[in-house]
Amino acid sequence: MEEELELFYEDATDQLQFMENALLDAKDGTDDEDKIGEIFRAMHTIKGTAGMFEFLDIVSFTHVAESLLVEVRNKTVALDSRLATLFMEVKDLTSDMVEFSVNGLSCDDVTLEQIENLKKELLTSMPKGGEICVPMEQSGNKMNTENDLASIGAEIEDGSEVLWHISIRFDEDFFTSGMDILSIFRFFNKMGEILINVPILNKIPTLNNLDPLKTYIGFELAFQSDCSYDDILEIFEFVEDDVELVIFKADEKDKFEELFSKYSELKEILLDEGLYEEDSSSSFPSSSMGMDIGVESTQVCIPKQELGNESMTVKKANDVIQKKVIKTSTLRVDSYKIDLLINRMGEMVIQNSKLIQMAEDRADDDLEELAETMNDLLEEVRDGVMDMRMVQVKDGFNKFKRIVNDTSKKIGKEVDFIIEGEDTELDKSVVEKLSDPLVHMLRNSIDHGVENPEVRVANGKSSKGTVWLRAYADSGYIVIEIEDDGAGINKEAVLKKAVENGVVDEHHNLTDKEIYKLIFAAGLSTAKEVSAISGRGVGMDVVKRNIEDLRGVIDVDSVIGKGSKITIRLPLTLAVIDGFLVQAGDTKYIIPLSDISECIELTDEYKNTTKGSCTINVRGKILPLLDIRKTFNEKVVDNIRQNVVLVNYASYKVGLQVDELYGEQQTVIKPLGDMFGNIDELSGGAILGSGEVALILNIPKLIENQISKGE
Repeated sequence: MEEELELFYEDATDQLQFMENALLDAKDGTDDEDKIGEIFRAMHTIKGTAGMFEFLDIVSFTHVAESLLVEVRNKTVALDSRLATLFMEVKDLTSDMVEFSVNGLSCDDVTLEQIENLKKELLTSMPKGGEICVPMEQSGNKMNTENDLASIGAEIEDGSEVLWHISIRFDEDFFTSGMDILSIFRFFNKMGEILINVPILNKIPTLNNLDPLKTYIGFELAFQSDCSYDDILEIFEFVEDDVELVIFKADEKDKFEELFSKYSELKEILLDEGLYEEDSSSSFPSSSMGMDIGVESTQVCIPKQELGNESMTVKKANDVIQKKVIKTSTLRVDSYKIDLLINRMGEMVIQNSKLIQMAEDRADDDLEELAETMNDLLEEVRDGVMDMRMVQVKDGFNKFKRIVNDTSKKIGKEVDFIIEGEDTELDKSVVEKLSDPLVHMLRNSIDHGVENPEVRVANGKSSKGTVWLRAYADSGYIVIEIEDDGAGINKEAVLKKAVENGVVDEHHNLTDKEIYKLIFAAGLSTAKEVSAISGRGVGMDVVKRNIEDLRGVIDVDSVIGKGSKITIRLPLTLAVIDGFLVQAGDTKYIIPLSDISECIELTDEYKNTTKGSCTINVRGKILPLLDIRKTFNEKVVDNIRQNVVLVNYASYKVGLQVDELYGEQQTVIKPLGDMFGNIDELSGGAILGSGEVALILNIPKLIENQISKGE
């Protein structure tokens, strides 16, 4: 059952995240039916899947929360800020219970006490004068259903209960799914009552042909519940690929006819068992029928002086309710398997480069054609594999809502948090490594950036501040921005602190951007007091280092009284890139293809105009010119062919002067080791087909460093 438990854990985690997101949107109270529906569905789904695994403590707890949410949906209870906070506690506690359950542990005493206290708060929030019915398993006790069956018609008329007919046929390989048929019936009885259970045995073969690992049995059920069609369908959520279902209300006679056309032998069986009456206007079982209940259950009603009647709203049934479960095409794959595949892809790229080189050296046309075909195929496979790693930043960003909400409440500030560009895709490993830096910067924006409400009002601003987190693609990079409408960065205070700490010389003439970047210096903080959030001067230096480890760059802009913006530029992926191979001096370099706009050969006329100059005229536009040979202390030879590669970074466009242009090259990024760790203009190395090592240029850092040097 390990695989199924993993699926349960992933699903429960997703549902709880959906619930948290909806609660954060409704933190000040809401009557938005969509948001309330999201919260309710999360609790309902977790209760259902927990019941499949017999996690009865989760079922019991979530049932109470679900009951209160029913009242919220029915508008008998308002979802105000107090209740939103209460349901956030429910979400946190449910998460803890899921952790305990999937690890086979019982809740500790502290958690048990929290559960009981939270249950009491939920119960006291219910309308007055009602009760909550909590389903509980009761084995070995046959139920007397004569009165229940007699009152079915009346119950259906008043809308509180519905009698469903459910036809179940399991796939022959159902047992290999690891699920237990008995667990399904237990869960049915947690959602209602199985009044009649008729096993269908006609597919069981003779003993000689019987395979004990195969599933031959089916079931026809009369099921009484206040659940909707979709609620019943969720019982089979974990085995939807291994079961065929027909579900309809028992008073829909035409649906019985459709069922009989599907299973010709079924009509006689249902007539004999009393599940169908041919001449009756209604197909309900009569009150005199016997019953064969596979799993017995009862409901324990807990009266409360201040409770309202639980009456789950039953959705109106669709005109056509018969449905075969559609198989999904989604496949969950452990990330380490994709990492392993990408590593192997990297080695294949290197070997393919050697094959291309070998074909060129031997001047073998057939081998060259084969090598080029392999290269094209490998490029397609590489792109497909890399796409597996690309995920929308939405899920990673949504979890920050809770952090912003909790941080602002803790320090008494009002903050609106706006996420933009949620659909932007980024390598999953990059998203994961970004989490801690973004948390730190968001907390800084709230603590240091956004002013207290009274200060904002005095300055003519709204009492509520705003923090934006946005992502978008730009020229082969992903840009992530954290912006606030706060007080901005006091550059005089930052510069003064930097001088005191010996970070810069007292007489150093720094630009505004250079001053702002001093906030990333270790131990530099302008906070007047240390809080639980920040103020010790640690963290931003780690943020900068983490971003640079991802081959990214970080920039800061600020306007006093208006706010600040931190911009992070990251490569799309960390593993394999399309590069352009060049040579400068005795060394080969690779420039990421996404950074290049064009290549220019330096003619004699160009050489005369650029000799000794740090600029180049490109069609009337003067651009900075950077000689790679001088930058990396390469041997300079003036009489060889020279070229300029025009590269882009943000709003900058720069020419890189090199000697030779070799063309496109699939590049596997390899780390250079500690020896080159302080050369941030290089982002790694690559092994060429000839066996040589080429250095990969970090274009953003290269341009940034030249700007800071004033070149």
